Amino acid sequence: MLNKTGITLIAILSLSLSSQAPATAGRARSPQQAGDESTGKKKVQRGEGDLSFEPYSIQYDGKKIDCELGRLIVKENRKSSSPNLIELAFVRLKSPAARPGPPTIYLDGGPGSSAINIARVPEYMRAFMKLREIGDVILLDQRGVGRSRPMLSRPSPDPLPLDAFATRERGLSAIKERSRSAVEYFKSQGIDVLAYNTNESADDLEDLRKALGAEKINLVGFSYGTHLGLAAIRRHGEHLNRVVLMGTEGQNHTHKLPSSSDRSIERLARLAANDPVVGPRVPDLVGLIRRVMSKLEKEPVTVRITDRRSNKPIEVKVGKYALQLITMIDLGDTADLPVFPALFYTIDKGDYSILARFVEKRFNQFGQGVNVMTWVMDSSSGATRARWDRINREAKTAILGDAVNFPFPYMSEVVGDPDLGDAYRSPINTRVPTLFFSGTLDNNTPPFQADEVRRTFKKSTHIVIENAGHEDMVVNPQVQQTTVDYLSGRDVSKVKISLPMLKFIPIPEPKASK
Repeated sequence: MLNKTGITLIAILSLSLSSQAPATAGRARSPQQAGDESTGKKKVQRGEGDLSFEPYSIQYDGKKIDCELGRLIVKENRKSSSPNLIELAFVRLKSPAARPGPPTIYLDGGPGSSAINIARVPEYMRAFMKLREIGDVILLDQRGVGRSRPMLSRPSPDPLPLDAFATRERGLSAIKERSRSAVEYFKSQGIDVLAYNTNESADDLEDLRKALGAEKINLVGFSYGTHLGLAAIRRHGEHLNRVVLMGTEGQNHTHKLPSSSDRSIERLARLAANDPVVGPRVPDLVGLIRRVMSKLEKEPVTVRITDRRSNKPIEVKVGKYALQLITMIDLGDTADLPVFPALFYTIDKGDYSILARFVEKRFNQFGQGVNVMTWVMDSSSGATRARWDRINREAKTAILGDAVNFPFPYMSEVVGDPDLGDAYRSPINTRVPTLFFSGTLDNNTPPFQADEVRRTFKKSTHIVIENAGHEDMVVNPQVQQTTVDYLSGRDVSKVKISLPMLKFIPIPEPKASK
């Protein structure tokens, strides 16, 4: 399965560069400009609202699925007098239904993940094929992402500094330096980076609905896609038929509470203690993690990994903050949770072999580049003063400190303080029928967030999936069927979904690290 945690830092720095055109090929333009900058070929001038389609196909289950690649021209900044236009790209999977219902637009997470690219993953494509049973499915690359133009991902010419994981200060400095360079580059291309916020994306959905000629649309959002879906409910609820939100990030949930991660670790510790394989060796995972963090705070360790740019071994210093960050990234992922007892046990014994695997993955991922769209989206969503005060209080004693929000709030100064204000973060009062899915093992978007959001929803259902992590919802067949049933108008309030318990990785005998 694609490792897409929905955590901000991954979306920012993990770029599918091989599948994306150079950033210079997609600058914002006025209606008078013509020509394809990536090929030099002339093309027909296009104006706001223009919609075009071309044949497209996706390989799935050994077959080629014919579909359409659509492109829609919209304003870059609807509040500005600037003539700049941008291009939204999407794939349309036509429904085989005799009488299709409203089209369903899928909103992926990040922010910064491409819905078109993720259709290459069989588990996700299976979900999209299921959705098209009831109507056309639209896989939208949100503004600044994937095949939409401009695409605001900027590759980094150099790898991360070897000490970027040694301390919080060094890591933050490296990310701010790269990000500031990327922001200045896109500004020099005539791009209004502050226009890449969730309100503008919600208005993109309304423009797309109009262009498709649909009276109403359905929305299915995952992770940050739920945040965008909620903004669409607030701004354009009268044109929404039904909405499904998987892993809910409310309008004041972008920046996380450190206490939530403490609860996730405590829950994992109980599962580990009761496991017949790892329990006898790790009876107190919370105590073990705190002990290991304390050791690395006093003395960072050195691990040998492979730099994938040069395909050569390098030595990287790893301190407490890097381990907090690595833990935070995977704390909602049931593919990695089973490794945590072995990870911390071996570190405690002086064996850094498992740690090195985690560090290698993140070092190379973070070093690829910067997604400016992600910085602006999350900075503009922001948090209320009361929430930041609570975050700062909790971070002083939390196991993962303030790593749960790294590198925020410091990115706001890099992109130019795009905060949308507390009105944006206020409760949403709506009658739009909405189905919420949450997972009990999801640290990224825990179930209580959906409960907080739906207090002001007149028509909502919340299904909490036992033993599900952040990645387990979209790809689960029962979730897919329930989603189709709900969008078809059926009552799903009695549905119960439970996944198998975590199966922990046996703890190896520690070996001396080189």
